[in-house]
Amino acid sequence: MEQKTKRRLFAILPWVITLTVLGAFTLYGSLYKAGYNPFENQSIKSDLVSTMRIKLLEAIEAEKNAVLAITDEESGAFAVKARQATDHVEKNRKEIESIIQQGKYSKEIELVNEFNICWSQYRKLDETILSLAVQNTNLKAQKISSTECAQEMARFEESLNRIIQRDNKDNQCNGTIMPAYEALTASFKIFALHKPHIEEADDKQMDKIEQSIKSYDGSAKKALNTLSGIAALRDNPDLKSAQTAYDRFLKLTSEVLRLSRLNTNIKSAELSLGKKRLISSQCQEILTTLQGTVQAQGNYSLLRLKKGK
Repeated sequence: MEQKTKRRLFAILPWVITLTVLGAFTLYGSLYKAGYNPFENQSIKSDLVSTMRIKLLEAIEAEKNAVLAITDEESGAFAVKARQATDHVEKNRKEIESIIQQGKYSKEIELVNEFNICWSQYRKLDETILSLAVQNTNLKAQKISSTECAQEMARFEESLNRIIQRDNKDNQCNGTIMPAYEALTASFKIFALHKPHIEEADDKQMDKIEQSIKSYDGSAKKALNTLSGIAALRDNPDLKSAQTAYDRFLKLTSEVLRLSRLNTNIKSAELSLGKKRLISSQCQEILTTLQGTVQAQGNYSLLRLKKGK
């Protein structure tokens, strides 16, 4: 009887062992819903934080390059890189948050929540800066001033100089020289005020510059009207050319002032070097602390397992 019983026990023993192992795996899977064991989780979290730190640095660098770029193409390209790196950080943030929230380590949860707040501020400010940087309004204003405005000023000066030279050649003091020089002087003063207006960040200071431009414009137009009233210059092609060049210059000046008022390059630079730099540093510090915490927790778990053995 005993021999039969033993044979039966040996016969069912493999099934008992198999069911026990399967039960253990089922229990193990229910304990770790994320689908990883604790050591896999620690490794994954560490890799995620490391990648987040790298991509955050890439995003910061690309954003600065977008701000400093001197063409729309360069600014746009760097803005795309900055957003791609930021999206990568966001993807990893969601993944590591999901893993950490399922754990029981309060320090990790606290740091993730702290990073979420900082990261939200970073993303809003980052998008503001990139949106401003790609507009390049200050650079566009400077380009118009140094090219198109300069060309019209050259035409204006050449036309009035021909009138002055003709007056001197004919030895006729008919009153053309003085108003011609007044028109030139006033227009060049307007041209000279483009640069300080483009570089100015304060609205009140820009108001003052524009008031000066308006005053000089009044002087230039008064001088040109005086020239138009001189009988010897009636239907004069040089005077007509000068008037046309000044009108174009004035229209271009209005566009320079409009673009300069937007101040997108100055605003983006101020935000990038000021508030954004502080928030970026804070996010990096939190990630550094989180990585240290994750690694320390992994080492502690491994040490505890060795002691248990």
